[in-house]
Amino acid sequence: MLKEIWITRHGFREDWVNPTTVYPTGLTHDSPLSAEGLQQAEELGLFLKDKSIDRIYSSPFYRVVQTIAPLAKTTGVPVYLDHCMAEWYGEASPQYLPPTNLDHLQSFFPEVAIQSSYNSSIELPEGPETVIQCHQRTQQGLTRLIQQLDQQQDVSTILLAGHAATVITAVRALVGDPNVWVKSGTCSLAKLVRTSPQSWEWVLNGDCTHLSNGEQRAWMFKGDTPDYKIN
Repeated sequence: MLKEIWITRHGFREDWVNPTTVYPTGLTHDSPLSAEGLQQAEELGLFLKDKSIDRIYSSPFYRVVQTIAPLAKTTGVPVYLDHCMAEWYGEASPQYLPPTNLDHLQSFFPEVAIQSSYNSSIELPEGPETVIQCHQRTQQGLTRLIQQLDQQQDVSTILLAGHAATVITAVRALVGDPNVWVKSGTCSLAKLVRTSPQSWEWVLNGDCTHLSNGEQRAWMFKGDTPDYKIN
């Protein structure tokens, strides 16, 4: 049975600081990490390497896989791409802006064991997605994922890696409160420990003590059109 869930957000993005960012996947909505973000990713991996994480469930976007890459490389923990943790665009785009395909993504991270046979717990959205729908996507995906993992004897601790919105909705889904305030700084950590088959104790909320420069770019929902320029 699954016993512990860690949750992190991707590191500091390059396109937040560089107007001439080069996008490795060729998608301008799929930014890589900045130098600051790469440092955060290394510090995150160093902190989590002895936490007995059995699997990583990651958003399929480049910056998120780049964030968990140091941990995955050091420990050999397998990575499963899951859309319940994928980006949220709200109603800012008439169509959902998808990530690159798995083979292309894997080519950038040859030392990360991305599981190509894994089927995500839920499909990507196709069009605009309200705040409520983002909560529903994450909750439905995590419910299915936890049910699957509870049938496996070799998985007790996982890491969920996503974006500010899905970090928030993941915590809210697990604690059963759609309005609770969740801290979501870059490479922050939430931790939840299972207390019963249906209950999780929330023991860390956006902790950043493992990061040299502390909390950065914390974010919260402010309606159905996101503004990621707001810290």
